[in-house]
Amino acid sequence: MPTLVMMHGMTGDASMMRPFAEKMLPDGWTLIVPEARYKHPRRGRTWWRYEDEDADATRRMNLSRRELIDVDSSLSQLEQIIAERAPMGPLVVGGFSQGGAMAQELLQLPLADRIVGVVAIGTRLVRGMELGLRLAELDPKHLFWMHGERDVRVSIQDGWAVAHTFEAAGWALELIEHKKGHLIPMEHHEALKEWLTALGQVGL
Repeated sequence: MPTLVMMHGMTGDASMMRPFAEKMLPDGWTLIVPEARYKHPRRGRTWWRYEDEDADATRRMNLSRRELIDVDSSLSQLEQIIAERAPMGPLVVGGFSQGGAMAQELLQLPLADRIVGVVAIGTRLVRGMELGLRLAELDPKHLFWMHGERDVRVSIQDGWAVAHTFEAAGWALELIEHKKGHLIPMEHHEALKEWLTALGQVGL
């Protein structure tokens, strides 16, 4: 059976993501809820540290060199965690906000051949051009995408850029645009669980 790897967002931590991930987890699946390696200056953890802590930092088009070094360090951490706790079998990787961005970045690693689905909730691209090139090398799989049209942390336009990148690579898309902001609305939890359950039944 598959392993679900679900990652929290900036200022969150594993304990905040775990109840949601457990609720989504299909029967028989393994669950990994990693915790980001960096401490956020306000609260919780972060997968990469923004050099400028202003309100617009998360809306910048490109990350700085130092921020990308953090991303790559976090990728190494995630690769090690997955190797230790789920060394074999199919993977579904996902997360909210920063966690969803890290899930996309995992496709750059050798373990990408094991990834059968990506969950991208309220998130953005980190290295969009590189991701597009990498997706062209991989067999198309399945993307679950959700974003709020009132999201002021990660704009809906940046969110749609994620969906369009995977669509261009031929991935099967499940798309949910909701009316709220930077959150995971309760009314859409069941849709994700149904998507994961169906993914586990397609003869992996």
